[in-house]
Amino acid sequence: MKVPWLHWSGPNGAGKTTLLKIIAGDLTPTTGSVSRSGGLGVMRQFIGVVRDPQHPERSFGSTTVRDLLFSLSPPALRRAAAELDRLELQLMEDDREQTQLRYAQALADYADAGGYAAEVIFDACCTEALGVSYDRAKWREISTLSGGEQKRLALEVLLRGPDEVLLLDEPDNFLDVPAKRWLENQLQSTQKSVLLVSHDRELLAQTAKTIAVLELGAAGNSVWIHGSGFATLAAAREERFARLEELRRRWDEQHRKLRELMLHVQEQGGIQLGYGLALSGCSDPAGQVRGGWAASGGAAGAASIRCG
Repeated sequence: MKVPWLHWSGPNGAGKTTLLKIIAGDLTPTTGSVSRSGGLGVMRQFIGVVRDPQHPERSFGSTTVRDLLFSLSPPALRRAAAELDRLELQLMEDDREQTQLRYAQALADYADAGGYAAEVIFDACCTEALGVSYDRAKWREISTLSGGEQKRLALEVLLRGPDEVLLLDEPDNFLDVPAKRWLENQLQSTQKSVLLVSHDRELLAQTAKTIAVLELGAAGNSVWIHGSGFATLAAAREERFARLEELRRRWDEQHRKLRELMLHVQEQGGIQLGYGLALSGCSDPAGQVRGGWAASGGAAGAASIRCG
């Protein structure tokens, strides 16, 4: 059964890429936590930057097609390939028996991690995206590929790979029209769970099942979920703004009543005034703060008003 998947949408600077980086583990959240199950495949916005598998916070200055393909592979395979590369270089200078035994073990670990099966997938990806085999393309510098070739190659390997969950940051950037139609068809038919960031309305219209909209705000950015396709997003947004405007009106009215109550209480002699804020009641216009006021004491008894 196909797993539902989600699109992030919102203006530049709203935090879409930042959220993907938190989910991918590139950034650590200041509060809260992220949990996931299954393998996670990540296509970052700038895929020409390939990260060091031993030190994810670092990136390589010069990368090849082979580097890119392994960087998009599961962590165990990335580590096995890196160790195999290291020992191959070491053998060029040190061919002692101990080094050869370590190299033999690295070959076995590479096979156990699915390296040879991955190379078969890499060959199909290079043939589809670049028109040549993996053997011919693997040592080619990424910088010699066009932006569309880089995107298509990354999408091919992620969609064909074993990861059950994919994070795709602006996957349609640099793709020509035929490649965009191919991407739409792939996203419509994949059995993977996909979290996708895009500004492309046509891509959203053709593929979105659920949309998370990030919006800029004076009190901080906010997110709301539209549990349907792009066709009904505009109407849902207008309805949401209408609800927020009604909340604003109610908020202003409650505060007007509160000010009148405060003035009335202050006019009564010998009455102590209290103020409290509780996490219940009504929302402010940003939909983030909930509160209530109360005044009590003295011979006047108690008077209170709650947002509701």
